[in-house]
Amino acid sequence: MTGPVHFEAEPGARADARPLEVPKSALVTAAALIAVVFTLCIAARIFGFGAFAERQSAVIAERQLTFTDESNGGIRVMDATTHTLAASLPPNSNGFLRGALRALTRGRSSAGIGQTVPFRLVRYADGRLVLIDPTTKRSVTVTSFGSTQVESFDRLLRPMARSAVAAP
Repeated sequence: MTGPVHFEAEPGARADARPLEVPKSALVTAAALIAVVFTLCIAARIFGFGAFAERQSAVIAERQLTFTDESNGGIRVMDATTHTLAASLPPNSNGFLRGALRALTRGRSSAGIGQTVPFRLVRYADGRLVLIDPTTKRSVTVTSFGSTQVESFDRLLRPMARSAVAAP
């Protein structure tokens, strides 16, 4: 049988050494820096400057649309103003459009808002194409995601010829 276990001090440790302490002035400075950064971020969001600023420009095209899931997995897109079919999107297609709609409708459902109010698809004079949910004030700037995504939404801005629409 062996004797009691003996633990040695860490290498370089001295018995007379003071414990490591962070200077109070460094902690106060770090806390002040964090407070200033948060204040600037909140101010930018509220007053609309910096990275959060989107310059308003004239609307050159707009269409109010409603989106309905079809039983086959497709999406029926209706013009909310004329109550005509704007597009019938086949199942397993338009992944970005589906993702953008999912993100916006998630905001509606978490706020307890139904699907009766149409979305706005807006083309601005500065070239931006934006899908806006007027009920939650959330939006997706489609032009930020490349030309393929812009084309899929841009088609929804133009009235569709009756022969090009899939039968309901």
